[in-house]
Amino acid sequence: MVDATFPPPPPDGRDAAPSPHCFTRREPLSAYLACDTHISSSALRRFERTGRAPQDTLAPDPTPREASLGDALHALLLEPDRFALEFFGMDGEDPPRGDVALPELLQRTWLSSRDCTALRLMQRNVRACTRAPLAQWLDTGAKELSLYWEDADGMRWKGRPDCFVDGVVVELKTTTDVRPQRFAKSRRRFGYDLQAALYVEGVTRLTGRRPRFVYVMAESVRPHSVWTQELDATEIAVATEALANLKARFRAAWDAHAAARYCAPTSPVLAADAIPPLAP
Repeated sequence: MVDATFPPPPPDGRDAAPSPHCFTRREPLSAYLACDTHISSSALRRFERTGRAPQDTLAPDPTPREASLGDALHALLLEPDRFALEFFGMDGEDPPRGDVALPELLQRTWLSSRDCTALRLMQRNVRACTRAPLAQWLDTGAKELSLYWEDADGMRWKGRPDCFVDGVVVELKTTTDVRPQRFAKSRRRFGYDLQAALYVEGVTRLTGRRPRFVYVMAESVRPHSVWTQELDATEIAVATEALANLKARFRAAWDAHAAARYCAPTSPVLAADAIPPLAP
């Protein structure tokens, strides 16, 4: 279902008109991950990293049974209802309801008292950060909203920004060191800027306006410092160029792999009206 709480504002003449081939959904993370009709930045990174055929990169990597502290912080800050259903803290701060049976609790990810203490400190420090109005953004923004769109080449993409508010895409990242020079290494290693460029593209397609992009870095180790970093125009341009190059490689590899067969309408690479006829 298209999400009516995230309408595109009218274009102001300086920006492109919103794309009709773009929509949002309120859906569980599992449903977003299971959607293989659109390509995510994670699929692009898997393609780049492994050299596998593009068709084999659409399915997400298996989720480790033990969630990381970063996974728990994302749920706590952005999806508290999901946190309450999927995690169980051993610190006694949020005891489960009396009607929750042990078998149900055993299906959750259990957090040690130490992890719970770290999570509370990280949550507090993020919301108390004075470098940006993070508490206001998190309270009023559209959080973990699935975004789907089609680009000018007919390729279908998807993204799930942590938070979008007031023309700003906010992305929460946990790290062991929030100093910008150290975090830059994580940005390169994990392809964060590639994800940023794709999210900026998707929001631009949706709203007709190019958003700002802000990283919120939270240390997973004491003292759990928090820092923010906004990508400047040059950084966005470099990431956008890298994204375009990787998209082209992905498309070429997809076409080469599927050259001898018919591309089904659910293909994330070709829009339905661009599918070639079946060869005789």
